Amino acid sequence: MTDYNELISEDAVLDPDDVIKLIAAFEGQIENLKLQQKVGIIDEDGVRDEINMISQKQKALKVRLVSEKHVTSEGVPRTISYHEATPGNPKDYYVTKMPDGRKIKAKTYDGLIEKLFVYYTAGPKEDCSLRTVFTAALKEKELTENPNQLSVIRYRDEFERFFSQEMGRKDIRNITEIDLKKYTQEWVNREHPRKSAFFAYKGILNLTFTYAFRHRIISENPVAQIKNQQYLKSCDTRKRKADEKILSPEEIDILRDEVRRRMTCKKWGRYYINGFALLFAIETGVRAGELCALRWTDIGERSIHIHAQQLHTLNGGTRAYYYSDTTKNEKGISQDGRDFPLTRKIAELLKEIKDLQDELGIKSDFIFCNEDGEWIKTDAYHTFLRRLCQSKGFKVTNNHALRMSLNSNVLLPMGITAADRAAMLGHSVQTNLLFYSYEQKNYLDYVGKMLDEQYKKEQEKGTPGNPSNIIFLTTKRARKA
Repeated sequence: MTDYNELISEDAVLDPDDVIKLIAAFEGQIENLKLQQKVGIIDEDGVRDEINMISQKQKALKVRLVSEKHVTSEGVPRTISYHEATPGNPKDYYVTKMPDGRKIKAKTYDGLIEKLFVYYTAGPKEDCSLRTVFTAALKEKELTENPNQLSVIRYRDEFERFFSQEMGRKDIRNITEIDLKKYTQEWVNREHPRKSAFFAYKGILNLTFTYAFRHRIISENPVAQIKNQQYLKSCDTRKRKADEKILSPEEIDILRDEVRRRMTCKKWGRYYINGFALLFAIETGVRAGELCALRWTDIGERSIHIHAQQLHTLNGGTRAYYYSDTTKNEKGISQDGRDFPLTRKIAELLKEIKDLQDELGIKSDFIFCNEDGEWIKTDAYHTFLRRLCQSKGFKVTNNHALRMSLNSNVLLPMGITAADRAAMLGHSVQTNLLFYSYEQKNYLDYVGKMLDEQYKKEQEKGTPGNPSNIIFLTTKRARKA
C-alpha cells in the first residue's frame, strides 16, 4: 500500500482506493492504541496525542483528495460557500454545487468535506452491478453513520445469503420493478424465510437502491413498489417448536459424554479447551462472547461476575478481536454486568481447568485459553460446537440453544421466577417469557410421569368415601321443575 508521506507529496496524484485503504489502516491504529491504553501499555495522554496526530493525517488526506476531485470540467475548483443565518433562512451552513447539478450542505466545513469525500470515494464508476453498488452503499454507511462492526459484517453475510451470483452481477440500471418482484416472489416461495429474514432482505434492497437513486445511478427506485404483505404470506410465521430451538436433557448428556470421551483421545487430549467451554456454557447459559472474555478474576466465592464480551472488527478483511467491558444487552454502556451463582458443579469444573493449566504451565488471565495463553475465539468455539452437534445428528447446533435449554429444561421446572431467570441470563423478563421459555422437548413423558407420581401419592393417602361436605348445585331447569 502507498506510504502516507508519498501520498501527500505535492507531485503525487491521489488515488481514491489508496486513500481509503490508508484511512482504514489509520482506524486500525486508533483501535490498537485504545486497546493498549485499556491494558496499561500506554497512558491516556500518550493515546490522546497519538490519536490527534493520526486524525490530522486523516483530515489532510480527505481535504487533499476533495480539492483534487471537486473541480469543474475545466479543472477549476468548485466554490464552497458559507451561508449566514437570515430571517428567511435562519440556519448557518456550508454549501457547494456537485457535478450532477445538485447542492449539498453541512453545518460545518469539516462535515461538508466528509460528505464530499464519501461522494468521490464511495460511488461506483463503470461497474454498476448490484454487488458493486451494494458494496459502495455499505462503505458510505460506514463512513457517515458509524455503524457497529457486527452490523457491517451482518449486512455482507445477508447479501451473500439472499442474492444469487447471477443477481449480484446484474447491472442495477437494468433491474426493473418486474425483475425485483419476480426475484422476490421466487425467493420467498422457494425458501419460505422467517419474517425477520424477509425484512433483512428488504433492508439490503433499500440500502442499495436508495444509494443508487441518491447518486443518480438510477432514475427511479423500484423497491418503493415492493409491498411487504403479498410476500409475507409465503414466509414462515409459525412459532418455532421446542425441537427446533433447544436441546433435550438427553441430548445435553450426549454432548457432555462426547466431550469427556474426546478428552481421553490423543487427537484432542486432556486440555480440550473448547470442550471445557461447552461444559461451562451448559451450566451457565453464557453467550459465546461472554464465555471467551471470562477471566479468573471474575470468579468470586459464591458467584461468577459476567460483565464483558469478546468482539471483533474487520481490518482489511482480517478480524481483529478485542475485549469489551459491556455485555450484549448493555448495548455499549456498562452497567456492571450480572452475577451467576457459583454452584459446586461449576466450581469443580473450573478447578479441573485451573489444575490442568498449572500442570501444563499455561499462564493466562482468561479462563478459556489455548495452550499459548491466548483467549479462545468465538469463531473457533462456534465452529467446534456446530460440528459436534452435527456429528450427533442434532437439529440445533448453536450456543444460543444452550441458553434456552438451561432456561427451559432446568430453571423453569425448578420454579425459578421469570425475573430471576432473566437476571441470570442477562436479558429482560419479556425476552425470557417470549423467546426463551419452551416446553421441554420430551414434555409429554416428563409431565405424564409427574402426574402419575401425584396420582400414586393420592392413592397411598386414600380417597375419602362419601364426604359430607360436598354441595350439590341444582340447575336452573331443576329449580323450575
